[in-house]
Amino acid sequence: MKKIFKVIPLLVVGLAAAGCAGTESEDPSAAKTIMATRTSTVTYAAVDDSCQHDYEATQLVAATCTEQGYTVYTCSNCGDSYTDNFVAANGHTYQEILVPATCTHKGYVTHFCTTCGYEYSDTFVDETGHTYTDEVTAPTCTEQGYTTHTCQTCGYSYKDSFVEVLGHDYLEVITEPTCLEGGYTTYTCQTCGNEVVTDYTEPNGHSYVDTIHPATCVSYGYTEHICSACDDRYVTDYQQPVGHSYLDIVVEATAESMGYTRHLCVVCNYSYLSDFVTSGDTGYVEEEEPKPTHEHKYNLYVQNYKSDKYFIAISACLCGSTNAGELNIQLVNVAGETMQLVADEFGQVDYGDIYGDWLVTIYDENGEQLTMFDLSAGAAPEVPEEPETPGEGEVPETPEEPDEPSDTEQPETPDEGDEEQGGEVTEPETPDDGEDIETPETPGDGEDVETPETPDDGEDVETPDDGEDVGTPENPDETVDETEEGGGSGTAIILLIVFVLLVAGGIGAVIFLKKRKNKNQN
Repeated sequence: MKKIFKVIPLLVVGLAAAGCAGTESEDPSAAKTIMATRTSTVTYAAVDDSCQHDYEATQLVAATCTEQGYTVYTCSNCGDSYTDNFVAANGHTYQEILVPATCTHKGYVTHFCTTCGYEYSDTFVDETGHTYTDEVTAPTCTEQGYTTHTCQTCGYSYKDSFVEVLGHDYLEVITEPTCLEGGYTTYTCQTCGNEVVTDYTEPNGHSYVDTIHPATCVSYGYTEHICSACDDRYVTDYQQPVGHSYLDIVVEATAESMGYTRHLCVVCNYSYLSDFVTSGDTGYVEEEEPKPTHEHKYNLYVQNYKSDKYFIAISACLCGSTNAGELNIQLVNVAGETMQLVADEFGQVDYGDIYGDWLVTIYDENGEQLTMFDLSAGAAPEVPEEPETPGEGEVPETPEEPDEPSDTEQPETPDEGDEEQGGEVTEPETPDDGEDIETPETPGDGEDVETPETPDDGEDVETPDDGEDVGTPENPDETVDETEEGGGSGTAIILLIVFVLLVAGGIGAVIFLKKRKNKNQN
């Protein structure tokens, strides 16, 4: 019975709390008005007086939005406990959030408790629905046509009313092949401008017609190759001039005329006179003593033509004679790669197929080092990727044209007394027909010799085969001056060329020494 009396107050308190909770869950908006106040103090006394209870507050439970607060008292002697000092629930503290309606979602008001997070929604509003605008896209050669419906409110869109593609309307243009470039067919769409190139054909190649120009006494011979389709031209098979083949015709001196020797070329009819003599002489004028034979002393000269990617390496003498010689040209770069180049017959060394910086060393045929210099061949060009083209076949590569010889000029007539290596024909300079001729030397011993008169008409005078008349020079001194001026001009030109080569070689040597010095310092 004592236990029943203890339980009855707890049942009463529990029923009262349950009633409050049920009422709040049914109407959340009325939660603030529910107040349950229980301030009565419950006192228990043991019937059998077995324990004199000594209760103490052992737990304080705070009130929440939906639950009341209370205090738990526990007996320190036997552990018996009870609940008392009830506090009413606090109720929710709501904040209202308005969510507007959209094209596809309803609008509503959300009530959110800022204390415990409980929420509920009401005041619902229907969706507004989409407001569409229509845009028609016409079909093209490669794309379908369609209509786009776009909502002005939310941006949602969809497409319908599709139309098939139109397809290309091609115009065909055929490009015929040439000597160097292949042919092909270009299809261009007249609607959108799209181009497709197909049907490639190989280049026709050159159709050369060979014309042989034989060598003459003073000019080179060669073979000329001219393409009949595109007029491309190159020259090969150079031949040295054959030189004059002279027939010596001696004209004896008479009392009225001067004697001489005419040297007539039987091939080209070129002629010149020499060995003039008067009738008072015992014989022909003695020729001057021959000049000492010139011994060539060759020095190596190097001239770089960077823009054309070649340099000239040739040995030249002060007299103007040149000799390419057997040169061993070695190249090495910073990576240790080596390469050997070869000079052609004119001393030209082509380096168009190499790139980067190289150190060039030139040796003679005996292995002796002649010179060393730095050579910059430029950076290698980037090879563009070839675009893909529809159709079969590839564009053929352009064939390389043969190199033309670097010297196609006709040789100059050599000066009298000079002999060049290689078997070139030499002949003395002589006055042309009609010009003043050199006066023969006067005999010694102080004797005066009169100038012979021109032979009268009707006298027999032996003449050259070409039928030209030879007259006595009227002003011998002036002729000698002109001859000397011609020889001086030729010598001056040769000296000027040698001077330019020496200056170029000196500048190259200074630049090379500076670069070598900088490398040694580094």
